[in-house]
Amino acid sequence: MSQLVHTLLYPIIAETKPAGSTEVVAEELKPAGFTVVLRRPKAKDIRAFDKHGDAEIAGVIELIISCSNLSQIEVENLDADDFGQLGNLLAPRSPGGLLTGGSA
Repeated sequence: MSQLVHTLLYPIIAETKPAGSTEVVAEELKPAGFTVVLRRPKAKDIRAFDKHGDAEIAGVIELIISCSNLSQIEVENLDADDFGQLGNLLAPRSPGGLLTGGSA
């Protein structure tokens, strides 16, 4: 089975606010440099886009969850650059896979 890999450019950080506190607590879920292993999506994985209609970002999130070694909470807290690159690897024509272009 063919696998794809992506090395995280940024750590995955989850921020929470404990009950009764105004302080935000940051927890590193995965460090920068962590290797995300992806399997090639199957048709059943791509159905995520049907379930979410026009909310294609939600479809990309679901696709990454089902095709990677990351948990739901980790995917939901990915840095935008890492999210875009993972989206490019799995679904190059989806909004999560859009590139912002080169600098002027």
